Amino acid sequence: MVEYNDKYEYIRIEQTEEFKELKRKKYRFIFPVPLVFIAYYLFFIVMSAYAQDFMAQPLLGNLTTGYLFGVSYYLVIWGLAFVYVIKARQYDKLVDEIIEKYTDGEGTV
Repeated sequence: MVEYNDKYEYIRIEQTEEFKELKRKKYRFIFPVPLVFIAYYLFFIVMSAYAQDFMAQPLLGNLTTGYLFGVSYYLVIWGLAFVYVIKARQYDKLVDEIIEKYTDGEGTV
Protein backbone atom coordinates (compact mmCIF):
# COMPACT_ATOMS: atom_id res chain seq x y z
CA MET A 1 0.00 0.00 0.00
CA VAL A 2 1.26 3.45 -0.88
CA GLU A 3 1.75 5.66 2.15
CA TYR A 4 0.73 9.31 2.09
CA ASN A 5 3.66 11.49 1.17
CA ASP A 6 3.73 15.28 0.84
CA LYS A 7 5.98 14.90 -2.20
CA TYR A 8 3.23 13.30 -4.30
CA GLU A 9 1.44 15.72 -6.56
CA TYR A 10 -2.03 14.38 -5.89
CA ILE A 11 -3.76 17.16 -7.81
CA ARG A 12 -1.98 16.11 -11.01
CA ILE A 13 -2.79 12.46 -10.35
CA GLU A 14 -6.41 13.37 -9.71
CA GLN A 15 -6.63 14.94 -13.17
CA THR A 16 -5.54 11.77 -14.98
CA GLU A 17 -8.05 9.70 -16.95
CA GLU A 18 -7.35 6.62 -14.83
CA PHE A 19 -8.26 8.44 -11.64
CA LYS A 20 -11.39 9.97 -13.19
CA GLU A 21 -12.49 6.51 -14.32
CA LEU A 22 -11.85 5.15 -10.82
CA LYS A 23 -14.06 7.87 -9.34
CA ARG A 24 -16.82 7.09 -11.86
CA LYS A 25 -16.71 3.39 -10.97
CA LYS A 26 -16.73 4.15 -7.26
CA TYR A 27 -19.67 6.56 -7.45
CA ARG A 28 -21.65 4.18 -9.66
CA PHE A 29 -21.40 1.66 -6.82
CA ILE A 30 -21.66 3.90 -3.75
CA PHE A 31 -24.71 6.01 -4.61
CA PRO A 32 -27.18 3.25 -5.60
CA VAL A 33 -26.54 1.20 -2.44
CA PRO A 34 -28.27 3.59 0.00
CA LEU A 35 -31.09 4.08 -2.50
CA VAL A 36 -31.67 0.33 -2.62
CA PHE A 37 -31.71 0.14 1.17
CA ILE A 38 -34.10 3.10 1.49
CA ALA A 39 -36.43 1.49 -1.06
CA TYR A 40 -36.27 -1.76 0.93
CA TYR A 41 -37.07 0.12 4.13
CA LEU A 42 -39.97 2.05 2.57
CA PHE A 43 -41.35 -1.18 1.10
CA PHE A 44 -41.50 -2.59 4.64
CA ILE A 45 -43.41 0.47 5.87
CA VAL A 46 -45.87 0.32 2.95
CA MET A 47 -46.40 -3.40 3.46
CA SER A 48 -46.98 -2.88 7.18
CA ALA A 49 -49.57 -0.20 6.49
CA TYR A 50 -51.42 -1.65 3.50
CA ALA A 51 -50.83 -5.41 3.63
CA GLN A 52 -51.46 -6.09 7.30
CA ASP A 53 -53.04 -9.47 6.66
CA PHE A 54 -50.00 -10.61 4.69
CA MET A 55 -47.53 -9.25 7.24
CA ALA A 56 -49.44 -10.90 10.10
CA GLN A 57 -49.47 -14.30 8.43
CA PRO A 58 -47.55 -16.88 10.52
CA LEU A 59 -44.74 -18.64 8.69
CA LEU A 60 -42.78 -20.58 11.30
CA GLY A 61 -44.77 -21.14 14.46
CA ASN A 62 -45.42 -17.69 15.93
CA LEU A 63 -43.00 -15.93 13.59
CA THR A 64 -44.90 -13.77 11.15
CA THR A 65 -43.96 -12.53 7.70
CA GLY A 66 -43.59 -9.00 9.09
CA TYR A 67 -41.27 -10.11 11.87
CA LEU A 68 -39.05 -12.08 9.50
CA PHE A 69 -39.07 -9.20 7.04
CA GLY A 70 -37.95 -6.84 9.83
CA VAL A 71 -35.19 -9.20 10.93
CA SER A 72 -34.03 -9.47 7.32
CA TYR A 73 -32.82 -5.86 7.60
CA TYR A 74 -29.87 -7.09 9.66
CA LEU A 75 -28.96 -9.57 6.93
CA VAL A 76 -29.25 -6.90 4.26
CA ILE A 77 -27.13 -4.40 6.23
CA TRP A 78 -24.41 -6.97 6.90
CA GLY A 79 -24.54 -8.11 3.29
CA LEU A 80 -24.15 -4.56 2.01
CA ALA A 81 -21.28 -3.94 4.43
CA PHE A 82 -19.54 -7.12 3.28
CA VAL A 83 -19.91 -6.17 -0.40
CA TYR A 84 -18.68 -2.65 0.34
CA VAL A 85 -15.54 -3.94 2.08
CA ILE A 86 -14.73 -6.12 -0.93
CA LYS A 87 -15.30 -3.24 -3.37
CA ALA A 88 -13.32 -0.80 -1.19
CA ARG A 89 -10.32 -3.14 -1.27
CA GLN A 90 -10.53 -3.25 -5.06
CA TYR A 91 -10.67 0.55 -5.22
CA ASP A 92 -7.71 0.83 -2.85
CA LYS A 93 -5.64 -1.43 -5.10
CA LEU A 94 -6.55 0.68 -8.12
CA VAL A 95 -5.57 3.85 -6.27
CA ASP A 96 -2.22 2.34 -5.33
CA GLU A 97 -1.62 1.31 -8.95
CA ILE A 98 -2.44 4.80 -10.18
CA ILE A 99 -0.15 6.45 -7.65
CA GLU A 100 2.69 4.06 -8.46
CA LYS A 101 2.20 4.62 -12.18
CA TYR A 102 2.44 8.38 -11.89
CA THR A 103 5.23 8.56 -9.34
CA ASP A 104 8.78 7.34 -9.36
CA GLY A 105 10.57 5.90 -6.36
CA GLU A 106 11.15 9.39 -4.98
CA GLY A 107 7.46 10.32 -4.93
CA THR A 108 7.80 12.69 -7.88
CA VAL A 109 5.15 12.84 -10.56
